[in-house]
Amino acid sequence: MGQSLTTPLSLTLQHWRDVQTIAHNQSVDVRRKKWTTFCSSEWPSFNVGWPQEGTFNLDIISQVKARVMDPGPHGHPDQVAYIVTWETLACNPPPWVKPFATPQVPPLSIGPSPSTPSLTCSGPATSTVLPPGDDLLIDLLTEAPPPYQEPASAREAAPAAAAPAPIVPAPSPVAGRLRVRREPTPDSTSQALPLRTGPNGQPQYWPFSASDLYNWKNNNPSFSQDPSRLISLIESILVTHQPTWDDCQQLLQALLTTEEKQRVFLEARKNVPGENGRPTQLPNEIDAAFPLGRPDWDFSTAEGRNHLRLYRQLLIAGLQGAARHPTNLAQVKQVIQGPEESPSAFLERLKEAYRMYTPYNPEDPGCNLPMSFIWQSAPDIRKKLERLENLKESSLQDLVKEAEHVGNLISCSSAFSETSLNIWKFTVHVLLKPGL
Repeated sequence: MGQSLTTPLSLTLQHWRDVQTIAHNQSVDVRRKKWTTFCSSEWPSFNVGWPQEGTFNLDIISQVKARVMDPGPHGHPDQVAYIVTWETLACNPPPWVKPFATPQVPPLSIGPSPSTPSLTCSGPATSTVLPPGDDLLIDLLTEAPPPYQEPASAREAAPAAAAPAPIVPAPSPVAGRLRVRREPTPDSTSQALPLRTGPNGQPQYWPFSASDLYNWKNNNPSFSQDPSRLISLIESILVTHQPTWDDCQQLLQALLTTEEKQRVFLEARKNVPGENGRPTQLPNEIDAAFPLGRPDWDFSTAEGRNHLRLYRQLLIAGLQGAARHPTNLAQVKQVIQGPEESPSAFLERLKEAYRMYTPYNPEDPGCNLPMSFIWQSAPDIRKKLERLENLKESSLQDLVKEAEHVGNLISCSSAFSETSLNIWKFTVHVLLKPGL
């Protein structure tokens, strides 16, 4: 009877330490609260068949993953780490998942399932924005040819092994950009990892396609406009694609300016861990972990993959560090409420100034935003807010509410004064009219 109450979601929560370990092995971090929210609320709203109690069905998981990794405005970069971890649980189930995993149907023993396009593509996916055949973009975005060229024998072995598998277009450029082909066996399940061991025992590789780079660049804001959104995009690409060093340079060249790249590299090199786990200052250790020149890292070896994993983690740390703006409170103080501007609209402009010119989060209770709101409001509103009895205990919402009230009183008073003046003028005009 107890087993009948067990669901995939409750099962993962019971083995949460194992789930976190699996996520960490993929260089991502998952939180228990978000895991529950995405599974029970977000993913069911995609209308692809995801139940509130979760599922290990690869068909449904792949459809949710396609929605999450959509490169356009409807994607959910913050959910990539969670759906990728869930997919890993279904692809390589630990002992406690196997009894609940969806059994494979006979067609899966013949070739990869059409429901998991990220595992069956043998090349870049067809993009709805730019056809993948337009290779001219590679010349515009990078001066170097695609890296890590495979020997001729390896290149010949890959197509031969993949011949029986049907080619299915991926639902998104992110899911479609694969570098691996592998012939599935009846007792194995495919996993969405770009670098996988092929039939010849060596990982097989495809570089970024021109359409991927074009779509990522044109469907997302620039780093200076919205750094957090672009960081989420790059982080999801690093997690799902596991790019090589050359791939990372090509990706950054497409999405960042030269100055932005230099700031990212500087911040990343500040975070290189030493032997004690703290950031090191030794140049040789920094160059070994985050080299500025092309390193001799072989992704086909465990050592090379470990180097690349650390490099990608440092790259994310560098992006996050470069996104922090230097403090410039003078620019913040220049944001003054306009004569006809509502307190709510003024507050939004003030928040945007804090995000742009300071490293502070305006939503943080410790931020000095409430005092800035008071001092930089319109003069009449500022005088009223400064005289509040419980000013120190007032929240930002209380201040906005009071400011709206004062603004309404001022508007009514101005309208009343104008009406009274018009009446007085009319009275004088009538009294002075000849013949009365």
